[in-house]
Amino acid sequence: MKKFFPVIFAVVIFATMMIVQMVVNGKDLSASKLSKDDERYQLFESNFKKSTFTSTKENVFSLQKVKEPIVILNFWASWCRPCLSEFSTLKKLIKKYPNKILVLGINNDEENPKKAIYKTEKDLNLNFESIVDADSSITNSFHIERIPASIAFHKGKAFHFINEEFNFMNPNFLEQIENLLKE
Repeated sequence: MKKFFPVIFAVVIFATMMIVQMVVNGKDLSASKLSKDDERYQLFESNFKKSTFTSTKENVFSLQKVKEPIVILNFWASWCRPCLSEFSTLKKLIKKYPNKILVLGINNDEENPKKAIYKTEKDLNLNFESIVDADSSITNSFHIERIPASIAFHKGKAFHFINEEFNFMNPNFLEQIENLLKE
């Protein structure tokens, strides 16, 4: 038994060190694990590359081919008060960066969506186009669970996601856009 004592002792020490290592670094055991945000952004970027939309004005937008470096997908509905409320700052953002930002509204009205879009565009003097998503196929493909929601992309790479009413003239957001436009 005395011959095996050093081996048993070494195995116990090694096992203890492994357990301590797992406890201390347990969250980072796999290099392939992504954070939930990373996974979400990868999904957004994958969908961006393969998405082509036709607006209510019959304009076709293949996201991968748009000339504007910043694209914002804004998920909204005419019955959603926070959605309508954020449009004032979204319109200002578009005016601040002409030909630099493309905003596409993804409308989630189920009943008479085109009529709801036209009325909202007229009443609020919207300066961006919208896409009908009455069956929520676009919304579901981006895994949007509630509206308002917005995803901002720079050259196809997601850099901002918000799932609530947002002030698009927020100084931090504007600074982020300024920095991206310098690239």
